[in-house]
Amino acid sequence: MRVLTDTPGVNTIGYPTCRTWSADGRSLFVESSRPRPDGVCIPGERQLLKVDIADGKVTHLATLEVEDVAQYGPAHIKASSQYHADYAPLANTLVYFDMTGHNMYLLDPDSGRCANILHEPEGTIADPPAISTDGTRVVYYVLYPAVENRLFTGVNSVIFALILDPKTLEVSRGPRILVAYPGRKGPTYAENPRDQVHVNHCQINPANRDHICYAHEFHNIGVDGSPMKTRLWQVMSDGSYDRPVIRQKAREGHTHEVFGPSGKCLYYVDFWARSVFAVDFESGERRLVFEASEYLPNHITISPDERFIAADTWADEGTDAHGNPMSSILLVDTQTGEQRILCRFPRHEKHPGHPHPSFSPDGTKIAFTLADGPNTQVACADV
Repeated sequence: MRVLTDTPGVNTIGYPTCRTWSADGRSLFVESSRPRPDGVCIPGERQLLKVDIADGKVTHLATLEVEDVAQYGPAHIKASSQYHADYAPLANTLVYFDMTGHNMYLLDPDSGRCANILHEPEGTIADPPAISTDGTRVVYYVLYPAVENRLFTGVNSVIFALILDPKTLEVSRGPRILVAYPGRKGPTYAENPRDQVHVNHCQINPANRDHICYAHEFHNIGVDGSPMKTRLWQVMSDGSYDRPVIRQKAREGHTHEVFGPSGKCLYYVDFWARSVFAVDFESGERRLVFEASEYLPNHITISPDERFIAADTWADEGTDAHGNPMSSILLVDTQTGEQRILCRFPRHEKHPGHPHPSFSPDGTKIAFTLADGPNTQVACADV
């Protein structure tokens, strides 16, 4: 295991639904709260970096800026803003949005060419964004303030799609609404399963750029077997085929879903069953991939050939000298059933200090984030 960053503050890889490795597997795309290259340090800003895993060389790609949110009034909503970038390996293009969530960009990490592809003044972009492998599709979600009346309250959550030309870094079409959920006033979860559901965590099938999965987010509260209280949903890029991937039954805790690299299955964790499952898109059938023998899997990454799964573990494994909980990378061979611990390290309880393991494109390495006292650093382990 090698720690690749060493600066104070935040250093983190991408969210599990996003690609954080360069196409050649030699570098990681990392967010860091370090100062700008000229030494200027603006509170709340982060830098988007490319870190060479062989020698630790850091290349600055972009600054994730902080705006004065007063200009947006009530359109600026406190939204999750920890994981801002995704990578299209076939186009060598990054999509990212700024820290305050009102501007989105496309970036060529080799040439440094960058273009603002979206300004959102009426709502707030939340994390994470997603880009197709060929760089021609971006999906993202926005929170808008709801019009307060007897029926609606809070925020409206909306998933959009953009069609792009990655060569020119321009938007060809869009934004197009794929899914929209209003903030509803309702009596209880049980009487109306739609109450308090919002949509997020959109991701694009690596084998079909028009197939999108997303989360009906309700934090697994009040699971009752209804489609509305089912986390795993899918939709096509024209807004059609909006339906659950699989029905979530009572006493099932579906979470942290990711596409398999082949695009044939959606893998997810059932934390109440301490297990990982896969749903086949063609048949709709679910299969048990593995049940953890000792450790509780949380976030998962799938090897390129889909033989191995790595998970960060989320159980009582003690703490380090700073009080950070200890975690492990659990490596599972799905053919033999063998489970072994690859490495152990401290983590943080909250984003952006979750490990979020990520397989390299050749399957020989796993990147993750670890705790370094109050700071977070990026590390890499050989498989």
